[in-house]
Amino acid sequence: MKKILTKLIKDSGGSIPFIRFMEQALYHPQKGYYMTASKRLGSAGDFVTAPELTSLFGELLALQMIELWQLMGSPKNFKLIEVGPGSGRLAYDILKTASKFKTFYAAVSYDLVEISDDFRQRQRKLLKDGGVIKKIRWHSDIDKATDGGVIGAIFANEFLDALPVHLVEQVPHGLGEVGVKLTTEDKFATEIIPLSKDIAGDYFTSRGISLATGTRTEIGLPGQNWVTKTGKLLKEGMVLLIDYGHPQNDYYAKVRTNGTLAGHLKHVRIDDPLANPGEMDLTAHVDFSAILAAGKQADLELLGYTTQGWFLMGLGILERLEALSKIESVDTGPLKEAVKRLIMPEGMGETFKVLALGKGIGSPKLSGFRLNDQSERL
Repeated sequence: MKKILTKLIKDSGGSIPFIRFMEQALYHPQKGYYMTASKRLGSAGDFVTAPELTSLFGELLALQMIELWQLMGSPKNFKLIEVGPGSGRLAYDILKTASKFKTFYAAVSYDLVEISDDFRQRQRKLLKDGGVIKKIRWHSDIDKATDGGVIGAIFANEFLDALPVHLVEQVPHGLGEVGVKLTTEDKFATEIIPLSKDIAGDYFTSRGISLATGTRTEIGLPGQNWVTKTGKLLKEGMVLLIDYGHPQNDYYAKVRTNGTLAGHLKHVRIDDPLANPGEMDLTAHVDFSAILAAGKQADLELLGYTTQGWFLMGLGILERLEALSKIESVDTGPLKEAVKRLIMPEGMGETFKVLALGKGIGSPKLSGFRLNDQSERL
């Protein structure tokens, strides 16, 4: 990957915007991090996602989808579209739970949007072994999955954080973009270049954000554009997004002068985003205020926003754990640890947020947001 990026920089006149560096490092067809055959998920990989910790995550998400289906009048055809499905574990757990509700299961179709052949193979094996593959269709992009208009839910867990971002810096004369160049030793280094045409010079000031000189941060335009595009494809239902991130005021707070961009390699955080291209995960937190604004451009309405911990507790994760603990044959020790990691602030409970956007369904109070809806923070 380093050779590919080095050639790209030289062919581009000596510098490329960081967003292009990130795009290539993650999604180059042959050498990109997500495109190669390697262990990324789990204890032997670079990171762990919520569905890998316990099946309760998918089970509770299935219950939220069933509630949505009921609120929509229990349509005979209800589409679930999962974007960036990783190992396929979430799809498996949702469908196994859904199969216990015969009328809902009969109505459901389940589409996976996945561009990585390696991930597709892993998903196919898991879902085939689990006996739910007959419900699954694969697509390379969201357009092909929607069939002209979705009635149902489009959702993603840890998808937006993996999309490329513009890296910018507040310099004395305004806002500059961070580019990647080569040193005399052909090592990667950053420099300030003119803003890309798709970034407005007043991107921050128009939102009431003032950055101190020297502040380096991210603008997730690809994620915002994806939400607007996806919202337009939704005919009736919900877009549900689970990811680590912040409302605008927290994301661009004065204490966060170096942004949120980081790499992850063997469960170790790498602060240099130029290190190990193609070999490590590279992510940035999500500005959920910007995502909400992008959704409104597609006539999506805010249904709820809260932390992952409160969302799962609203869906009854503690009650489910208590019920399982009363079954003598169930060893709930590991399960309790997984639940703690999912909901406690020192684990994933506070860092991860859940945003629900709806279209054509009014303003129902979904169970996931019943305990502590924090929509006013956006």
